Amino acid sequence: MSLSPTLATLIFTLIVALTVTIGTHAVDKLNRVLFTLKLIAMGSVLFLLAPNVTQGYLTSLPMQQGLIVAAIPVVFTSFGFHGSIPAIVNYLEGDTKALRKAIVIGSSLPLVIYVFWQLVTLGVVQQETLVENSGLSNLITLLSSAVHVEKLATIIGVFADLALITSFLGVSLGLFEYLRDLGSSKVSEKSSDNTFSKRAIAALVTFLPPLCFALFYPQGFIMALGYAAIALAILAIFLPTVMIAKTRKVAVNANQGSLKTEQGIVHYQTGGGQVALYGAMLTGLVIVTAQLLVTFGVLPSLG
Repeated sequence: MSLSPTLATLIFTLIVALTVTIGTHAVDKLNRVLFTLKLIAMGSVLFLLAPNVTQGYLTSLPMQQGLIVAAIPVVFTSFGFHGSIPAIVNYLEGDTKALRKAIVIGSSLPLVIYVFWQLVTLGVVQQETLVENSGLSNLITLLSSAVHVEKLATIIGVFADLALITSFLGVSLGLFEYLRDLGSSKVSEKSSDNTFSKRAIAALVTFLPPLCFALFYPQGFIMALGYAAIALAILAIFLPTVMIAKTRKVAVNANQGSLKTEQGIVHYQTGGGQVALYGAMLTGLVIVTAQLLVTFGVLPSLG
């Protein structure tokens, strides 16, 4: 089947938008299927590439010119699942144990997958060759020619597409739920404000702007990605740490130095105290500073 880029973009957006509009349950079921297929594709890639990994290629990674620092914003953005947490909280009905499990396992699995992905891709082709042939399509061609497997390009392409689709579902769900809550008086799956018409309006606001960018001004979307790390640092680090500090202060003041409510129930609190909060803020500052240094040309740009 041959589809024009415009038609393919429209079909893809329509399918994702309908899934997200139906609700978190639909996204969960679809993402489980897609992630299972992604694991199968990844297993196939590992099976085909692992025997061809050369240790010398891995130990000769380019460490000069501040490339490690320049990669920090990219790595951080790659694991930017934080916008989906409010939707997950509603979906799991605030179950702290289930939420902890979802966040730990949900963030660890991609980490393990991408560590293996880096090992088998960077260990098969010389670093100089990778630098001279940047881009996903060139990487797929290089890997296929290096191991002489005809179907490898198709398998890697499927893995890359599934990685994009699963992340797209999660990010769009987080934005959709935020916009829906913004236009509702109550944040509840059972609220009367949770009508399909209001969900449809939230879906239009969620998907129409990026669709227009994809169709008419794709360069603008790529430019915006360059600043994604800064936006995500604000959303996932600075705002939550300030909110946590404020909430703890209010709770302590209201209960005379104790984190207990009038009913004697202890508020949920993660470990680390103020040190952890300041450490998180410092991490955010490092990410933003690294991105600004890349933007102004002090550090090399990646990709």
